[in-house]
Amino acid sequence: MRIITYIILSCFIAACSQSRSGGELEQALKLSGENRNALEAVLGHYKHDSLKYRASCFLIKNMPYHYSQEDYYLSPEGEKYRPDICKFKNKEELGMHCDSLTRCRYLEKHDMIYDVLSVDSSFLIKNIDLAFMAWEKPWARDVPFDVFCTYILPYRVQTEKISSLREEMMKRFLPLLDSAGVKTPLEACVALNEHLKSVVRYQETGLPFYPTIEETYRSGISRCDGICNLGTYIMRAVGIPVAVDFTIWPKMDLGHSWCAVWNNRRFYSFGPGEDQPEVHARMFSQKRHRRPAKVYRYQFNPLHYGKISSTGGYQTFLNTPLWRDVTHEYLDKTIEIEVPILDKEKNNLHDKAYLCVHNYYEWKPLAVGSYLENGMCSFKNVVGDNIFMVADVTDNGALRYLTAPFYVSPNGEVHLFIPQPEQKFSYTFDKKKRNRDYTLHYWDVDRKSFVSIPCKSSTDSTQTYEQIPENALYWLTLPERIVNQRMFFIEQDTIRRY
Repeated sequence: MRIITYIILSCFIAACSQSRSGGELEQALKLSGENRNALEAVLGHYKHDSLKYRASCFLIKNMPYHYSQEDYYLSPEGEKYRPDICKFKNKEELGMHCDSLTRCRYLEKHDMIYDVLSVDSSFLIKNIDLAFMAWEKPWARDVPFDVFCTYILPYRVQTEKISSLREEMMKRFLPLLDSAGVKTPLEACVALNEHLKSVVRYQETGLPFYPTIEETYRSGISRCDGICNLGTYIMRAVGIPVAVDFTIWPKMDLGHSWCAVWNNRRFYSFGPGEDQPEVHARMFSQKRHRRPAKVYRYQFNPLHYGKISSTGGYQTFLNTPLWRDVTHEYLDKTIEIEVPILDKEKNNLHDKAYLCVHNYYEWKPLAVGSYLENGMCSFKNVVGDNIFMVADVTDNGALRYLTAPFYVSPNGEVHLFIPQPEQKFSYTFDKKKRNRDYTLHYWDVDRKSFVSIPCKSSTDSTQTYEQIPENALYWLTLPERIVNQRMFFIEQDTIRRY
């Protein structure tokens, strides 16, 4: 999954960070500019229906935090163009088409269309009315109003282009649930998710853009983010309270999205069109490489109003308040981590400390922690048996590593990887790809980077290295940039790979 970067316009940051005089609703209306009349028309439309009025207030006051990510090619003549994935046989063919566009001097463009400036009254009124109709269904009528607002009512899932397919989804999928006789959100989710196996499947499209609801629906294929957006959109359209959960993998490269359904005050994870609830959660716990160190849930309303932030120009999903930490809802035990800051890095600390995992050739922030008075960093609600590093952000927007990389056991014991140059050893590694030359690196705490070690000898199936420093974090890589070339450490002559 492509990790989404959330960028908020500076004027929005300033306005949303002001004092709450006038309330969040009035702040949203002030930000709406020429679109204010449209939003006020929605409020006026429901002035005699107290519950729908409250629902419209919920949507409008949260609009400043949301936008559509519009991706397209711009031709040399200034015309917008987005390839239709349904017109290509496979991802290779579409990929070749996109390459040809680049050769013809087409430019990739990425625009942000902010909801508060663009959503019109008729769309919003129709969305609210349809959501309330779905809320009347047997499996939905006991869903509390706050859960309804957060996980059924919203007109968007994440940052996809706003879709007008809600009514079509209701007409297509409501009869399926009506005939199934389901009575709870969980039962409805299981029944509908079984049907979604014939509607959508995971497959790379070859399009280098964030998927839209319409694209995924018409083609029936997408990456996990597109599948989750479509699955959530369909579920909500028929009155099933569903959210998108997300992680950056600590033991694999890239990240992953899936869904969770609310039922009787708790959530059950599932893969849209794939794994059903319960099975999905066990898979995450039983398969070691799929155990998330942190899990976040995306929701329409922020955790704290006015907390849109940007740290030194560094962009990470952790700086938006729309992601809620839900790691504790999964099966693996969570722990609190405390790790010492390197002495030379204790000065000029920034306000946020990031817990990072090494993922696709770089350290990526996974959690936000706090500084302790004893020169330590603390991170709560984390799953152990993983390798991490702590960083903050410099004034120029780069990560500054505050600690040595370290392994955390399932119980929270920390082992720091500080190389011992005076203690070296030799080791012979097996080649996963025969007749290929690998390079062994170790993390140099002083240089704050991986440093290569010269190879002593090589065969078709092995490579031998000498002068390997003890107690280091290692990385054995091929020259080309490929996924899942994972770090490891050596313990009692055994490689422990992460």
